[in-house]
Amino acid sequence: MRNKSVTFWLFLTPVLLSLSLVVIVPLLLGVFYSFTNWDGLTFTQFVGFENYIQIFQDDSFINALWFTTKFTIACVILLNITGLGLALLVTRNLKSKNFLRTVFFMPNLIGGLILGFIWQFIFINVFDFVGRMLGQEWLLGWLSNETTGFWGLVILMVWQMAGYIMII
Repeated sequence: MRNKSVTFWLFLTPVLLSLSLVVIVPLLLGVFYSFTNWDGLTFTQFVGFENYIQIFQDDSFINALWFTTKFTIACVILLNITGLGLALLVTRNLKSKNFLRTVFFMPNLIGGLILGFIWQFIFINVFDFVGRMLGQEWLLGWLSNETTGFWGLVILMVWQMAGYIMII
């Protein structure tokens, strides 16, 4: 029994060491530095909660926090609904279910830069063309408006991650 315990810790030590060096130590240092006036180069002076008081009085930070909260809520709800719908579709007795699984999961494999260029083209050129053809003003300039830009980001995230949620 003792030999199994030694073997267990022998194999677990590199993982725990790596986790500590890559995740736990930087987390603790980040928390410590948030209570100081460290500028990245010089020695730090402890300032307590002054940084937190200052950041919550900044309108830019509050707007960013609110945008991130709205984005997270919208994405979580729409991702789960879309992923569940896709999972229900590909578990039916269809001849094309393996093809559909591949097609739905493929956006998850596309890199962020390529994904950005694809959706930039869709939002700027395709939506503009379709909007002009149908006479629909709301399809024009999707990335130039705060509201449509928000929903553009939500659409992009749901499109990319729905296949992953489908697999889960």
